[in-house]
Amino acid sequence: MIPAATQTLAEILGGGISLLTTEQIDFSHPAISHNVNPRLNLYCYNIQENVYIEQLTTEGIKLLPPPRWFDVSFLVSAWDFTSLGEQRLLSEALRLLLHHHCLQEELLAPALRGHGELSMTVCTINPIDAATLWSALGVPLRPALYVTLTIPFNLQSDPVIHHHDEEVLLKNT
Repeated sequence: MIPAATQTLAEILGGGISLLTTEQIDFSHPAISHNVNPRLNLYCYNIQENVYIEQLTTEGIKLLPPPRWFDVSFLVSAWDFTSLGEQRLLSEALRLLLHHHCLQEELLAPALRGHGELSMTVCTINPIDAATLWSALGVPLRPALYVTLTIPFNLQSDPVIHHHDEEVLLKNT
C-alpha cells in the first residue's frame, strides 16, 4: 500500500507541473544532489497508524476485518539550476496539491481504490521539527512541502511473492 501512495502522489505531481513528468520525480533519500536538472524529490519519511479514523461498518456479518489506517508522510523538495527555479517548482507543487485535499478514487493507484476518497494534507511543520527532520536525514535544511496521505492497509490482501518464492512455486508446478 505504501508504494501505491507514492505512485499516487507522483502521478498527481508529474501530471500537473509544467516542467515535470513522473520520470523527473526522485524517490530516494533527499541528499545533496549533483544532478541539477529540474526535478522533485518525493521521500517517504514517516508511517504512523491513524487511530482517529472512524471505521464505518455495515450491518450484518463481516467477512473481513476492516482495514487499519495509516498516515504516510512525505517530504517534497525541489532541485533546479537556481533557488528561484526550485521555489517555482515548489510553488507549482503546492498549488497542485492544495487542489486535492481529498483524493478522488480515479486519482488513486489501483491498490488504494475501493475505500472512497482518501485524505491528504499539505502542512507546515514547526520550524524546530523541520530542522530536526532534516538534521536526522543528514542534509542541510531546505524549503519543502510536508504531505501526508491517510491510506488503508488491508491485513487480508494477497501475499507478496518474492522472486525466490516465485521460482520455487514455478518449479513445483
